[in-house]
Amino acid sequence: MLESRTARAAAKLWYTRMLYVQQSVPVPRDSPVITSGADDPDRVLLIGNGPTHGWGTVTHELALTGQLARALTRRTRIPTDIRYIGDEMMPLAAVQSWIGDSALAPYDLVLVVLSMNDAVRLTPADDYRADMTRLLDRLSAETKPSARIVVAGIQDVESLPEYRGVAARLGQRRADLLNAITRELVGRYDGFAFFEHRAPQAEPGRPYGSPALYQQWSEAFADVCAPLLVEARALDPYRFQHELAEHDWQWKPGEQVMAAGEHGSLDALVAEAKTHFGVDAAWVSLMDGDRQFYVANTAPAGRGMPAELTTCQYTVQGDDPLIIENTLRDERTKDSPVLDLSQLRFYAGMPIKNEAGENIGTFCVQSVLPRSRASVSEEDLRDWASRAQGEVLKLAADGDRQPAPEDAQRPDADASV
Repeated sequence: MLESRTARAAAKLWYTRMLYVQQSVPVPRDSPVITSGADDPDRVLLIGNGPTHGWGTVTHELALTGQLARALTRRTRIPTDIRYIGDEMMPLAAVQSWIGDSALAPYDLVLVVLSMNDAVRLTPADDYRADMTRLLDRLSAETKPSARIVVAGIQDVESLPEYRGVAARLGQRRADLLNAITRELVGRYDGFAFFEHRAPQAEPGRPYGSPALYQQWSEAFADVCAPLLVEARALDPYRFQHELAEHDWQWKPGEQVMAAGEHGSLDALVAEAKTHFGVDAAWVSLMDGDRQFYVANTAPAGRGMPAELTTCQYTVQGDDPLIIENTLRDERTKDSPVLDLSQLRFYAGMPIKNEAGENIGTFCVQSVLPRSRASVSEEDLRDWASRAQGEVLKLAADGDRQPAPEDAQRPDADASV
């Protein structure tokens, strides 16, 4: 049966396999905020995973975020600012944590592009309905009355390169069911619209994504969203003066570290660590306030995620290595929606510090299979974390000698990729 535990377990493992097959595919890790510099732009919030993740590109300017800003501006003739909240690693159950305490009132339009990972992992319909209802209730309560909300349906499962045969058929049946639930729920709210769409044809030789593919996506979304932006502006007599920002940094040099154009030494370090420790993923992160930011990462995650969903939140609470043999058997991590998605079971991490001795991030390694504590040397973890710490502090020092990073400025409205 579609709902059987065996079928769902197999579907989750197949999805995890897809993620790790795509480890070498580039993803954007720059700021997911696209600003025009205009005094009164249209403001759009993009919440999503799948095509919004930007597979196959290295910057949000060329991914859906930047492409959509330009496509909307061409149609409305009004500059468009967009903030993207999401990640491929964000299931619907984790969306509330990703949004966090972000203010929703400044946005003229919210575009939601979610749930492919819920469809192919056979998320139970009742769980999906409850999580989608919570999201729509929040959008209805916290956006301004003139705002328009567009919820995109799940595209064809066979548009994913790794899904054919039985996996595709099961995933499509679940996608059809989840789309029906979403369409019904969206119909209950004024100012909300459900948008059914098909995935554009991938560029030859680039099945996971490319700027050309995201330009096609953006045109399809802009056709629906541009008229609603015009409508939202006409209904809003009082325009918010609000500058979109990704994060209010507590460790100020962290912003410089993440803004650095090259993290080559750290990218090499985590790639070497993955081999050295014999693990499936290795990364160096900054933990700042309610967010984790990946400075370097061999896993197919994007820029970061909410700190409350990470295992690293526990690592930075102390000064010693944290080793979890099996995250499914640890009270702190057994119910994590992100670990349910990634299927990472073994965790070993060590905090990294700033020059004042404060914990500012982590070096960590993870594996899909559980492992014993003895499989990783604590001395090794300390040595690798020390190397990572040195590189992070070097980036921070280099940033101190540079002008403060300006907000990302997108090309003119008529520019094309």
